[in-house]
Amino acid sequence: MTSALPAPQPSNHDKKRDKERDKATRKWAYLLCTTTYVPLMQSELHQPLRQMVDALFDAVRSDQPDRATQVGARLVELHCVDRTSLQITVDVMAGPLLATGAQPERVARLLGALSAGYAEALRERATSQQEAMITAVKQVATKAARAAKEYQAERDAVSTELSLLRRQLSHQLLHDALTGLPNRQFFTTRLEEVLNSGTPTTLYRLELNGLAAVNDGLGGPCTDALLIDVAARLRNVAAGRDAMVAHLDRSGFAVLHEHRPSAPPAELVGRLSEALAEVKYLDDIGLALTANIGVVQSPPHGASPVELLRAADIALRTAQRDGPGHWRLLGQDEHKPARKLSQLSAIMPGAVESGRLTVGYRLRVGLAGLQPVAVEAYPWWEEAGLSGHRCVALAEQTGLSPRVGRWLLRTAGEDVRSWRKDLPLSVNLSPNQAAAADLVESVLGTLHDVSMPPDRLGLALPAMEVFDGRSQALDNLTTLVKAGVRVAVHDFHGSPSEVVQLPNLPVRTVSLSPRLVAQARSMRAKALVSQAMVSLTTLVHQAGATVSVDDLRTEPEIDWWRGVGADIAGGPIFRVNPEGSPG
Repeated sequence: MTSALPAPQPSNHDKKRDKERDKATRKWAYLLCTTTYVPLMQSELHQPLRQMVDALFDAVRSDQPDRATQVGARLVELHCVDRTSLQITVDVMAGPLLATGAQPERVARLLGALSAGYAEALRERATSQQEAMITAVKQVATKAARAAKEYQAERDAVSTELSLLRRQLSHQLLHDALTGLPNRQFFTTRLEEVLNSGTPTTLYRLELNGLAAVNDGLGGPCTDALLIDVAARLRNVAAGRDAMVAHLDRSGFAVLHEHRPSAPPAELVGRLSEALAEVKYLDDIGLALTANIGVVQSPPHGASPVELLRAADIALRTAQRDGPGHWRLLGQDEHKPARKLSQLSAIMPGAVESGRLTVGYRLRVGLAGLQPVAVEAYPWWEEAGLSGHRCVALAEQTGLSPRVGRWLLRTAGEDVRSWRKDLPLSVNLSPNQAAAADLVESVLGTLHDVSMPPDRLGLALPAMEVFDGRSQALDNLTTLVKAGVRVAVHDFHGSPSEVVQLPNLPVRTVSLSPRLVAQARSMRAKALVSQAMVSLTTLVHQAGATVSVDDLRTEPEIDWWRGVGADIAGGPIFRVNPEGSPG
C-alpha cells in the first residue's frame, strides 16, 4: 500500500514574494479607500487587487505590457475612477515592480500600458453611458415626432412621458437604488448650497454598528431589508424638521438639519438612536441596531462641503472610540488638531523612510544619590512637534510601531558605544511592540549587531500587556530575562490585580503611570496621598522590584517622591549634556 506524497511546501522565495505582494495589495486597497471614493469596503477590494498585483508582477517578469492594459481596465470595472485613483496605483506599484530587479524601462512600459488601459476603459465607460443616454433620448424623440404627425392630441402625452423619463433618470443618478434616499453626490451638492447661503446648519454623520454581523449571519437580502427599514425610520425622524437624510455608503447615513435648531443636537441624536433601537422583525427574527453619530454645528459661511464632511467623520471616529452607540459634537475649530494628527499619520511612513525621525535621550536618576543610573531613548519627530509617547502613539495608529521600535533600538545602541559613561540603555515598548512575535529575535539580533551586552539594555513593557494582555507579551518578557536583558514594566497603575501578580514576574522595575504621577503632583500635600504612595512603593519593594517615576520638574517633587519610597526618577529637571549623551 502506497502513501500519498506530501504536499509541496512553499519555498522561502515564494513566501517572501507573497509577503511583498500582500503588502503592496494592502497599501493599494487602503489608499484607494481612504483618499478616493470607492463603493467597496477595503476588505472587498483586497482579492481583486491581489489578482491585479499578481498580474503586474507576472507581466513585468515576462515583459508583456499588454497584460497591464487589462489591469488598468479592471481598475475602472471596480469603479476606482476618482481623479487620484490612477496616480495612487502608479505610486503604489512602481516601487515593488522596480524592486523585482526589472529594468526601469520595462517597468515604465508596463505602467504606461496600465495607464493606457485605464484611460481607454474610462473613455469606453463614458462613451457607453453617453450612447445609452443618447439612444434613450433619441427613441423618445422619434416616438414624439411620429406621434405629433399622427395625433395632435398625443403630443402633450409624449411631452409628459419625456419629462417623466428625465426626472426618472435624474432621480436614479442622485438617489440610492436600495433605500431611495439621496446619495452622496446629491447630499454634497445640497450641502454646498446650504453652506453658500449662510443658513445655520447642523450635520449628523451616522455609522451603523452590527451591520456586518447581520450580513455574515443572515445574508445580503436580510441586510438589504434592514437597511430599507433604517432609511424609513431616519426619514420619519427627520420629517417636519427641515432635515435631509442621505445614504452615503453601505452602513453610513447623514442628516442635514437646515436652519437653527430649536433644541440642542442631543435631542435629535436621542430620537435617531431610539428609532434605530426599535426591534425590526424579519421572518420572526428580531433585529435592532445602534449607531455612532458625529455632529458638526454652525459651520462658517462658505465652508467647503468636503471639509465639513471630513470634520463630521472626525467627530464620528471620536464617538466610535468611546464605544458603540456613542455620539460626539465637534466644535467649529475642534477638528483642526484631529485633522492635523490624521495628516501626520498619513506622512509618518515617509518620515521614517527619509530619516526625519531622530532619537532623543533623557536621564534616569537614582533618588538616593541623584546619580544617573540609565539613559532612556525615545523617538523624536521635530517638524511635527512630537516626541516620546505621542510619537509612539502615532506609530501605533499607523502600524509602524514595530518598525520604529527596531530603528530606535539600533540607532540608540550605536550611539551608546560612543558615550564615556557605561550607563544602561532604557527603551519603553508600545503594546504592539511588546506583543510582536519576532521581538526577542529582533532585540538579540540588534544587540549583536551593535556589540552591546544584553545586561546593558533595559526594556520596559506596558503593564496592560503584561498583567491583563496577550500571552505573547508574557512569553517575550520571560525569554528576554533568560537572555540577560533587564526587563521592567511601564504605565503601572498600582491596582490590586497588578500588585498581586508582580511577585510572580521577573521584573526589576515598575514605572508608575503618568496619570498617577500627575495626580500625586496635584494632591501630594494631602496626608492620604502620601500614605497611599508609601503603601504602593512598599508593596512593590516586597515583590522584589524598584519604583520609577517620570516627569519630575522641581526639587520639592524629588524630595517628596524620595520620601514616599520611589527609587528612580526622570523628567525635565534631569537633563543630558549639550553633546546629547549623558553628562
